[in-house]
Amino acid sequence: MQFSEMLESIKDQIIDSSKIKDFTPNNLCYDSRVVGAGDVFFAIRGFKSNGNLFINEALMKGAEAVITDTEIAYSDSRVLHVKDVRKAMALMSARFYGNPSSKMKVIGVTGTNGKTTTSTLIYHILRSNGKKCSLIGTNGNFINNRFIETSHTTPESIDLQKLLKEMADERVEFVCMEVSSHALALQRVYGIDFDIAVYTNLTPEHLDFHPDMESYFLVKKELFDSLNRINSKNNQTYAIYNIDDEFGRRIVAKTEAERVSYGLASGMYECEEIEMDFNATKFNLLVPRNGEDTINIKVKTLLTGKFNIYNTVAAISAAHATGLSYKQITSSIKDFKPVEGRFNQIRLKNGATAIVDYSHTPDSLLKALITIDEILSGMNSKGKIITVFGCGGDRDKSKRPLMGSIATERSDRVIITSDNPRNEEPMEIIEEIKSGIKKNNYIVIENREEAIRKAIELCSKNDVILVAGKGHETYQEIKGVKHHFIDKEIIEKFI
Repeated sequence: MQFSEMLESIKDQIIDSSKIKDFTPNNLCYDSRVVGAGDVFFAIRGFKSNGNLFINEALMKGAEAVITDTEIAYSDSRVLHVKDVRKAMALMSARFYGNPSSKMKVIGVTGTNGKTTTSTLIYHILRSNGKKCSLIGTNGNFINNRFIETSHTTPESIDLQKLLKEMADERVEFVCMEVSSHALALQRVYGIDFDIAVYTNLTPEHLDFHPDMESYFLVKKELFDSLNRINSKNNQTYAIYNIDDEFGRRIVAKTEAERVSYGLASGMYECEEIEMDFNATKFNLLVPRNGEDTINIKVKTLLTGKFNIYNTVAAISAAHATGLSYKQITSSIKDFKPVEGRFNQIRLKNGATAIVDYSHTPDSLLKALITIDEILSGMNSKGKIITVFGCGGDRDKSKRPLMGSIATERSDRVIITSDNPRNEEPMEIIEEIKSGIKKNNYIVIENREEAIRKAIELCSKNDVILVAGKGHETYQEIKGVKHHFIDKEIIEKFI
């Protein structure tokens, strides 16, 4: 493909292209360290560095074109100025890789919590029913059943388009993708023509990146606003949203897509006769049929907790929008196991239960603790709740006292510990957590392994230990170094 053909996709972005000579690009990159002769380098501003500082390096390495949106005077004719370098990178990389998303149906799942479980469940349902399907998300990427590790929930646009091309080349029919707020704000998914968008919920998170909740919401809303009633693939589009969430109706207010609402006691999809324990959940789901009519289907899942009922119903709604029958969907849900790091349960020898969960926000921690309490109450159990948690460094500090308050108010015992302190001092993070605590039912053990060991020592039969925050993560990041650490492994070690 010629460079001039790629420029066709960004006509309205180009400020001045009069000096650019045509050539055949070898590769696209945004990291100057990997630039080679004949490459196109996009000078983007990242979290840790500014690509504009490495333009000369890229040119010296043989880059045939450099794309930037920074007003710097360059005499080199290979430098192209655009309005938004991230949008240009997204559109040009899509063109470079042959617009792969146009060859598949793309399902995007966004929200603060539940993205990973919902998208993975949709993927599982489609795969179980013989569909060639891929998954892009926090726990890694899958092409059909082949695993590809990832470092971002949603990859940078060049990496994403390259991955989508690989999927298209393997004749994938459906792509299930987690769409983070960072991905939307940083234009990583810009230009992708989604067929189905799913909204889970919105609670305070990433407020170190977004100025406030309204800004956070508006970024999420962009996914739904981008949906045309009939997209470029000539497909009907669907906007599936949680009607019980306070932002639910607003997020679909301007979409042209077919709106599909779900909730526990309201919406086009709603639930009744809910039964749950630590092993499974059963409920009846009222589903739409023929306009105002509804039918009742029985759902059984190995997932537990009301938050997972929302995730399950969202997945059912999306799977049905792809054309699968409710019988096909509910049959495949029965054997779906919890996603790694999402409310995973480990039975201890003394009859207690340890739960590993990625609850790293105030809302997700609250929901996890409410679920445990509801299940214990339903079982008429007098078991205690022991919570082990911390807060990550270099992230939103406002949530720390909130999580301290939630943990101590909803638990019998709390052990505050370290959780990826990154470049901050662990004890300073812990002090900020303690500032929101009013009860005296906690202790501090900075070392996370020792904190988990202490929780196991304290527990008795029927007690539940919630080890919160890290979930699926395989490391503890301290001063820029990632040390091997898996909560599940530590629990099993002390069993």
